[in-house]
Amino acid sequence: MSELSNRTKKIVHYLYKSREALEVCDMLETECGTEALSCSSWSPEQMERIHFAVLKLANGSSMDLDSAIQLAQLDWRDLIMSAGFGKDTRVHEIWAKENVH
Repeated sequence: MSELSNRTKKIVHYLYKSREALEVCDMLETECGTEALSCSSWSPEQMERIHFAVLKLANGSSMDLDSAIQLAQLDWRDLIMSAGFGKDTRVHEIWAKENVH
C-alpha cells in the first residue's frame, strides 16, 4: 500500500469530516495508490497531482469520489485533464492553496 503525502492528508481532512476523511485516505492509498495505478516508483509527492485531481472532481461527494477513482484506474491522464491539471504540472498546487485554508 502506498503512503499519502502530508499535504494530501491535510486536504482530505479539510474537505471531509474526520471519520469520512479516514475512509477517503484509505481509498486513495489502496484504490488510487502507486500499485493500483502502476506508478510504483513514484513518491507520495509525485502522486499528489493524481490525488488532488480525484479530490477536486469528488467535490466532497462520496459518489463522485468513486467515479473519480474509477477514472484514475482507467487512465489517470484522463483524470488529470478532467480536473484541469493537464496543461501545467504545478496547477494542482495552486488549486490546493486556493481551496484549503
